[in-house]
Amino acid sequence: MKSAPKRYAVIGAGAGIGLACAEMLLSQGHEVSRFDLDGAAAGCQRFDVTSETDWHNIPLEQFDGLVVTAGIRSQQHIEATSVEAFRQTMDINVVGAFLAVRQAATAVQHQERDQPLSVVLLSSAVINKSVPGQLAYSTSKAAVAAIVQNAAKELHGQNIRINAVAPGSILTAMTEDGWNNAEHSQRMRSEIPLQRPGNPNEVAPIIAFLLSEDTSYVNGSIWPVDGGWTA
Repeated sequence: MKSAPKRYAVIGAGAGIGLACAEMLLSQGHEVSRFDLDGAAAGCQRFDVTSETDWHNIPLEQFDGLVVTAGIRSQQHIEATSVEAFRQTMDINVVGAFLAVRQAATAVQHQERDQPLSVVLLSSAVINKSVPGQLAYSTSKAAVAAIVQNAAKELHGQNIRINAVAPGSILTAMTEDGWNNAEHSQRMRSEIPLQRPGNPNEVAPIIAFLLSEDTSYVNGSIWPVDGGWTA
């Protein structure tokens, strides 16, 4: 069902899944405000997901949906991971998601709305598929899934619904080095039933679907988009 034009905010819209999502929503006739740490990217406004001030400055009560794809991934074995690197991953991936949900809930809790504000966060397939060298990243994405499920329960009746997508190995700047490595590529193709990496344009439609009124009864869910990797 095609919905009337909506207004969405996409955090992390400068590249990868966030960019693909913003472009898809625009192509569907929606109004999209783009935000990214790189304020010069893809017409984005500069935005730091770890900044309470930046979150306070977005009038989320004026939007129909919020997408947060901003994040980082570290690739280090446990003994080589510094506390600083671990904390940075938690700060961006987990604190950023927490601030998004808190600000969204605060903005709409007393508002009269036709439909709840739809929030979509980015978890990852690695919450269900252990990958050596990604302890910090997988821990952070498991925390994002926990935020989604707990917030959906805690914020019942407060004009908000919250879901997440859990992408597998999607070909972006974050993963291209691995896919350019012959050994890694061969191993991943053997593990993924579709035998290839995903594309950001294959994740964006699921995010757009979760934002839409077609999923008005979907709340607190984590949607895998991984080519069957975690099946």
